[in-house]
Amino acid sequence: MQKTSIGKYVMILLMFVFTVTTTIAQKFSPSSYIAEHKDLAQQLMNETGVPASVILAVAFHESAYGNSRVAKHLNNHFGIKGKNKSKAIRSAYKGYGSAEESYRDFVGLMQRRKANRVLFDKYDADDYEGWVRGIFKAGYTSLSSWTPKVLATIRRYNLDKYDQIQRPVEKGMLAKSGATKIQQDILLRSMEANDMSVDFTPGVTHVVTKGETLSDLATRYDTSVEALKRRNNLQSSKLSMGQRLLL
Repeated sequence: MQKTSIGKYVMILLMFVFTVTTTIAQKFSPSSYIAEHKDLAQQLMNETGVPASVILAVAFHESAYGNSRVAKHLNNHFGIKGKNKSKAIRSAYKGYGSAEESYRDFVGLMQRRKANRVLFDKYDADDYEGWVRGIFKAGYTSLSSWTPKVLATIRRYNLDKYDQIQRPVEKGMLAKSGATKIQQDILLRSMEANDMSVDFTPGVTHVVTKGETLSDLATRYDTSVEALKRRNNLQSSKLSMGQRLLL
């Protein structure tokens, strides 16, 4: 009887440690990720014409808002494949010196690929839906769930607010600039309130139970085995009971 009680206490303690460790490992919350990268996204929008909302939402989705292993160890926020020199993980994804390099490579990819170049003439910087659907049709991914998830991220966090072109502050415009900063701070506080919403899809995790396979999870969450392996940097389809996966 005593051994059974001790076993229960040990199990509870292990579950608590696992939960705390997982929480600590999460470098970003959804709103803190957006706050960290919104200025860069707007700068790239001004330079290239790709909407800031699209840049942020794609990075948010592909990197699990900065918490995927590929994002942490390779600074890869967009799932672009290529060479890396990482000794921390083995991965087919491209390594970058910083998150900014990854962001710039994404918009560079939009400019380099012939299938994407037509988007710059077809859609304005405020037409985020056209851009997202256009990027999908151009072959960025084959997952049918990608477009609705990226669009849901934009709408959930009102990322289209960042699609307003940012111009240099001129003399006499400081008060207006300050008002804009206040509006953005209010928006970010609103995002923080929504971080724990249960119906938010991007960034959700799943703890593997006995007998579950990647194929089972791919079917359940309307994704693919390859996408799950990529987001979790898995080299094989083998899973362990208790393993936490980014969806």
